[in-house]
Amino acid sequence: MELRPGYKQTEVGVIPCGWELAPLSRLSAFITKGSTPTTYGFKWEPTGVLFLRSECVSEDGLDLKQSMFISPIAHAALRRSEVRDGDILITITGNVGRAVLLAGVGEANLNQHIARVRVTAPDANPTFVFHVLSQPTTRRYFSSITTGQAYPQISLQQVRNAEVPMPAIAEQRAIAAALSDVDAL
Repeated sequence: MELRPGYKQTEVGVIPCGWELAPLSRLSAFITKGSTPTTYGFKWEPTGVLFLRSECVSEDGLDLKQSMFISPIAHAALRRSEVRDGDILITITGNVGRAVLLAGVGEANLNQHIARVRVTAPDANPTFVFHVLSQPTTRRYFSSITTGQAYPQISLQQVRNAEVPMPAIAEQRAIAAALSDVDAL
């Protein structure tokens, strides 16, 4: 296939020549996953700190009907898996590769079936990164590296190594705003 002038072929597809590829590990200070509170002796609570399970990361966005609650003490003990608004969550087991951008949740915690990506790089817009991760091409990529048939999964290292096409920050902001406007419609 011949490329139009100004574009180049990369591992993630055809992108403009001025864009570069960046692994998620460069864009995020620490990509982690959660754990199950009951494994550490904590009980589910009727109220408290929101606890997100992989079912909460649905095809249609965040589904809080599937969430549970843990105590503030459990949340403090499981601080490594704390999430907050602005974090990107990606399912790493089952329906691998579903992604949501947390907004309006405040502070919560998550289980081991979800990877947390907290974009911290100054040259990366979290909303843009989320839109890239939620594209069908990214889902197909995660599906292609999934292991296990009975229990499909990808590793945190595979999430860290996933590459994101990155234009200049101003262009990221413009693209993110346009895609968010479309999503809102």
